[in-house]
Amino acid sequence: MSGNNIKVVCRFRPQNKLEIKEGGVPIIEISEDGTGIGLKGKEKNNFSFDKVFGSNTRQQDVFEYSIKSIVDDVVAGYNGTVFAYGQTGSGKTFTMMGSNIDDQENKGIIPRIIEQIFESIQKSPENMEFTVKLAYMEIYMEKVKDLLERKFNYYY
Repeated sequence: MSGNNIKVVCRFRPQNKLEIKEGGVPIIEISEDGTGIGLKGKEKNNFSFDKVFGSNTRQQDVFEYSIKSIVDDVVAGYNGTVFAYGQTGSGKTFTMMGSNIDDQENKGIIPRIIEQIFESIQKSPENMEFTVKLAYMEIYMEKVKDLLERKFNYYY
């Protein structure tokens, strides 16, 4: 195991077309060391994280820092979890799936995880066997739903 601990990162997505059209202005300031944010405004609030990614951060950079070592551990036989949290429109889908799954620059974390898992399996010795199990869970209104479960597609 790579010595992974829980990492708490904050990722700000790029502004969408509507936000730009309406003259929206980001209200965050990222600390020089990249581990904290402050909100611009009357009240000064500061929040600390292991890493903060600004809106111009490449998807690959988010993956390399936040996820790659988790996938290395998964291929080595450990369980791994990636948890994306935020309000509607905050960028969870952009970060996890990306804006274009076929575009190397803009694909998100999930396509990169899948690629890394199967590349690792292909590079492994022929006598090794792998079983890959995946869940894609949604937590909404305090209900948990497996988005990949076609047959039952219900909340737990």
